[in-house]
Amino acid sequence: MAAPAYDGASDAVVLAIMAMVVGELAVLGLGASLGALVFGAHHLLDLAPSSVALSALRAVVHGSHPAGAWPDVARAALPGPMAYWTSTLVVQVVLVVGTWAIWRAWSNRSVGRATLTDGARGRRLAPGFANRAQVRTNLSVRALRAHGPQVRPSLAGHHRVDPEELGISLGRDVASGIELWGSLEDSYVVLGPPRVGKGVNFIIPGVLGCPGAAVVTATRTDTLLHTACARATDERPVEVFDPQGSAEWPGGLRWAPQKGCRDALTAILRARGFAAGAGLDKAAVTNADYWQGQTAAVVRCYLHAADLEGRAIRDVLSWVTRPGDPTPVRILKSHPDAAPGWAEELANQIGADARTRDQIWTGVRRAFDCLADPRVLEACSPPAGVEFDAEAFIRGRGTLYLVGSADAQLSIAPLITALIEDLVATARQLAARSPYGRLDPPLALWLDEAANIAPLPSLPSLLSDGGGTGIPTVAVLQSLGQGRARWGQAATDAMWDAATTKVVFGGLAVIEDLTRIASLAGDVDQETMSRTQGRGGPSTASNVRRLPALNVAQVRTLPKGRVLVIHQHTPLVESTLMPWWQRPIATAVRAALAQATELTGIGTTEVAAPEHPKQHRGSLAAEQAQADAGEVGFGAGEVGVVATKAAQSAKDDQ
Repeated sequence: MAAPAYDGASDAVVLAIMAMVVGELAVLGLGASLGALVFGAHHLLDLAPSSVALSALRAVVHGSHPAGAWPDVARAALPGPMAYWTSTLVVQVVLVVGTWAIWRAWSNRSVGRATLTDGARGRRLAPGFANRAQVRTNLSVRALRAHGPQVRPSLAGHHRVDPEELGISLGRDVASGIELWGSLEDSYVVLGPPRVGKGVNFIIPGVLGCPGAAVVTATRTDTLLHTACARATDERPVEVFDPQGSAEWPGGLRWAPQKGCRDALTAILRARGFAAGAGLDKAAVTNADYWQGQTAAVVRCYLHAADLEGRAIRDVLSWVTRPGDPTPVRILKSHPDAAPGWAEELANQIGADARTRDQIWTGVRRAFDCLADPRVLEACSPPAGVEFDAEAFIRGRGTLYLVGSADAQLSIAPLITALIEDLVATARQLAARSPYGRLDPPLALWLDEAANIAPLPSLPSLLSDGGGTGIPTVAVLQSLGQGRARWGQAATDAMWDAATTKVVFGGLAVIEDLTRIASLAGDVDQETMSRTQGRGGPSTASNVRRLPALNVAQVRTLPKGRVLVIHQHTPLVESTLMPWWQRPIATAVRAALAQATELTGIGTTEVAAPEHPKQHRGSLAAEQAQADAGEVGFGAGEVGVVATKAAQSAKDDQ
């Protein structure tokens, strides 16, 4: 018969029980000695340790007369039962509190002494991950408030400022349980493929928490429906620029791209946005950056000329379709406020050889391709006197939603990119005029599907220095490969490096990107033992090899609701994100969703509602099951059921 397997856990249990017994005997003995010293004969008991332990144990049986359990030599020195057991209780409390204080001091050692394997909550962390002290120093509420006067100078002197006034929630550290916060002075790159819960877990709560103005891009309406009405409080303006009408939002924003381009710098910035949004394929087009620059040069001349003479965007579209039209050159030559040299530059572009001109105007046509849609053209042709005041919008802490349908996002991207660039330029001007040198409260850019719908040419610089001027930027990408396809390898690498905080969801599949992320955890030494049998008997050898602390499979298979937070001054942190329906904002989001649905009529078809999240408490997989159908919040059922019931209730109230 085979011998039973050795179970080391049994020995550990026996040792733990023995330690507890010895500890309690010590407490009983010390309690008796303390009672004799304080309440009895005012001296310690003069007995051998073994005699003290046995007598203290017998005293438990003689609870009402503990002194009777002790030898005669000690009995007279002991106090009555009340003082005896009070002294014992004091010793017990001191022992428990002292043990707890030692454990706290050990687990919260300074970062200078901390190592990657230090425990959190008494547990041992995997190598490469931040310990409790590092998390608390860099990503906790306390750390956020410590930098509050720098991030929000107007709140200096306020105590216990709401964290949402200073930062963005990053979930809760899996190891230590500490709530994680990123500063509004930081910049963020979020990586996550579709259907991993970016919207319900991160974007919707983040947009609702913005203390100042916010710009939100999306190719779907979920973020708009869940947050717009909640943001429209305290007279804060909410604007929806949906030129294709996919959201069916009433009274949407109408914006004339040429308005304001009398100013040469405004024309330059908007033209850069149009040209970048045109999306010349850097892999397929030779010297794509050069041709993009030529496209921007023509576009700025057109926008500048149109605004100088009060022309509509329809006139610009006419010039685009007829490169030989002399009108814009004539305006730039004759108007006294025209930028010097622009007329000659445009004339040279028009008079270039046919091949060069056709290449340039291919980009120009792509930049204005969205205006071929009559709905987009109408949205860009507001009546006289109707203009979007970017400065008033920022000062009023408004929210601008930029929506482009998924099937036409590439054509609408130039227009959306130009509008965002215009807002960013205005924000930088306001920051420069501010006494603090930064916007306070800040203008937050939540750029979901940034590579598709908002490929800002200034995104690398925004991620680098935007937070310092009060323009925190959150760029949400499906993968780094998506960024490389839009901005190129060098610019994407620059954005990745410039982002002070990176949030990585599971599901990524490009091995190079997974390796890049996993390597940030560093390497660990793994000791291996080898046993050989020789003539002289068996011998054992020990070898140490370096292995990655985190492998690519662990990054790829992160469960839904879990992310890796990569902060510039902190080792990796694994965080648990909560969907919005498990946060205090749930009631406000449901109310906003119902109101938005009534306004738009979207999502009013009633379907089966998911189970209430309380029925899944404690199961991360079950909590995230409701996000599998999409990132529309509490599932499609919640959109339909809540909105339908709320709309019916509102009608009944009327």
